[in-house]
Amino acid sequence: MKLLIVDDQASARRVLSAIVAKLDGVEIVEADGLASARLALETRAPDVALIDLRLGPDARNRDGLVLVEEIRARTTVVPIIVTGYSEVAEIRMAMRVGAYDYILKDDLCDELVLPVLTGLTSRRRLESEVRELRARRQDTELATGRLVGVSPAMELLRETIRRAALSDRPVLVTGPTGSGKELVVEALHTLGPHPDHPLLDVNCGAIPEALMESQLFGHAKGAFTGAEREQQGYLTLVKQGTLFLDEVAELAPTLQAKLLRVLETGVFRPVGSAAQGHFEGRVVAATHADLAERVRDGTFREDLFYRLNVLAVRVPSLSERREDIPDLISHFCRGQRRPLRFSQAALDLLAGAAWPGHVRQLRNLVDRVAAFADDDLVTPEALGPFITESPASNTNADVLQATAQKILRLPIDNKLEAIEEALIAEAVRLSDGNKSGAARLLGMHRKAVSRRL
Repeated sequence: MKLLIVDDQASARRVLSAIVAKLDGVEIVEADGLASARLALETRAPDVALIDLRLGPDARNRDGLVLVEEIRARTTVVPIIVTGYSEVAEIRMAMRVGAYDYILKDDLCDELVLPVLTGLTSRRRLESEVRELRARRQDTELATGRLVGVSPAMELLRETIRRAALSDRPVLVTGPTGSGKELVVEALHTLGPHPDHPLLDVNCGAIPEALMESQLFGHAKGAFTGAEREQQGYLTLVKQGTLFLDEVAELAPTLQAKLLRVLETGVFRPVGSAAQGHFEGRVVAATHADLAERVRDGTFREDLFYRLNVLAVRVPSLSERREDIPDLISHFCRGQRRPLRFSQAALDLLAGAAWPGHVRQLRNLVDRVAAFADDDLVTPEALGPFITESPASNTNADVLQATAQKILRLPIDNKLEAIEEALIAEAVRLSDGNKSGAARLLGMHRKAVSRRL
């Protein structure tokens, strides 16, 4: 605590200094008048000021009251009046202009002065903790405020984010494409231990392997053709912030091994450099893929999976939170340049539709309606042109795409021939050997099934 003693008498300042010096961690600053006190307030920034009521020989002097008023108006310093005069009117005036307490000079002693200061220290500490808690709550509300919805699934997501954010361990964010994983990562960073440090994101599936290594680890001058100068990578630039690895399932196998070493040791080497770097940040990875399945088919390292999956945050699909669809639509409408509104019947229609593209698909629909709808009030009839291609018609295509992705990762030769054989054999089995029944399941003519058999 930094304490300012303001008194025109040097003897009074010595007595007060000797008393308050008995407190631990006190830095004492002295001033002998109004001008020097103002200078000390500007340059030394004290926490508490012990101020004499009269700062001069003139009995009419009330510079102490002037100083208290200025302190209350311009600073957070706590003023305490120390006076040799016990007139009730003057003490009342001091309290009225903002003095925290008053001490009579005739009673100066350890037992009177020190409890006032220690009590004030405890009060300021509690006030500081309250301010920090309020700021933390505001940060939490701000960080999770973009996650629209009041469904149980969203409340669980917010609570999971709040708990995971307090740790500095790796986080794995999973959820379908378009569900809002990026917003979850931003909230984790904002509520994390070091929100003032950078949040750097890299898409593991969109950058070639060689470029990805340089971007993550950095490189030395001359490490490869075109490396004309040394460049720091994200592992260095992120400092104590958050490194967001989006679509981490697509990370190349060699980079998976190097990332594992960083997570285990916190140490890495830039490309072409003999010097070691130290990673001080936090890794948050996100993927729409099933990493456990990727581990089973051998395309993702099992040890890296367990390193990343320390804290798991699952983002629900839109079908798991249909009650949030009206709130999401209202939220997206507020971002439009026209006063767009959806009728209750239109909201009911959209709430019951399938959304394979999840929140992103819903947002895109609102954007299209805002651009092309004739009226500001959107009815089910007006939605017709916008949902014929959207919610449900792409479901089969999405299933086929997901199935194709799994098949392509299988360690077998001639995948087309193998899948054709497997489909026909399964259709025949389900039809108890009946070729006509198998043909109906396959959507083919019976003769075509016979030829393939």
